[in-house]
Amino acid sequence: MDVNNLRKLYGRLRGIKDVISVQHSIHADVGEDYNNTVESISKIVDEDLNSFKLSQVPHQSEHRGPFYVSDDIRPKLMQLLTYLEYGYNLSQSVIEIGSLYNSITDEELKGRCSDILTAPSNFDRVINQATLVLEDKIRKKSKITESLEGVRLVNKVLNTDISKTILKISDSEDEHQGICHICRGIMQAFRNPTHHHILDKYTREEALKVCAFIDDILHLIDDAEIKN
Repeated sequence: MDVNNLRKLYGRLRGIKDVISVQHSIHADVGEDYNNTVESISKIVDEDLNSFKLSQVPHQSEHRGPFYVSDDIRPKLMQLLTYLEYGYNLSQSVIEIGSLYNSITDEELKGRCSDILTAPSNFDRVINQATLVLEDKIRKKSKITESLEGVRLVNKVLNTDISKTILKISDSEDEHQGICHICRGIMQAFRNPTHHHILDKYTREEALKVCAFIDDILHLIDDAEIKN
């Protein structure tokens, strides 16, 4: 399903909603645009949405031409918006966090988290996958052969003592130590709980923020110097 185009069409519907909220009547072209938008959405979601279309013919005015009264379209439009919001997780808040999602540049992270970020719930799975990607990145970058996971892996590869670390994040000892502590904290606070328990406490927005933060850490790991 083309989620990006679905969101764009949802945004168009909200634009029509804004128009009819301030105008008592609208030109028939707006009604036609609404029906075309419903048809486009129907193709994307592969559902028959004809019941949401305007069925009545436009009113006629000698001076204005064909038009609809806003109340002609409002009931159908509001039903469709609610249907999309609850059925396909489309809402204004989802659109607003799109820019944060687009800021994620690590392809592995994006590929593993994008589909579950659009799910209706169970966003602990996003954090599960994001921390798994971080763990895998640390393991592969360090080329460590030991079978270590989570905190034990971080302690081995990202030692706060630069003279003992396998990956050096920065020449600055304070900065290196800070990232080491952050990676350890991510494993303790996010990786371990979501790998061993089902957690319903995370919202989509919270999961996305964690994902975006881990994206930044992944780039630091990419740029790290291999010491041993």
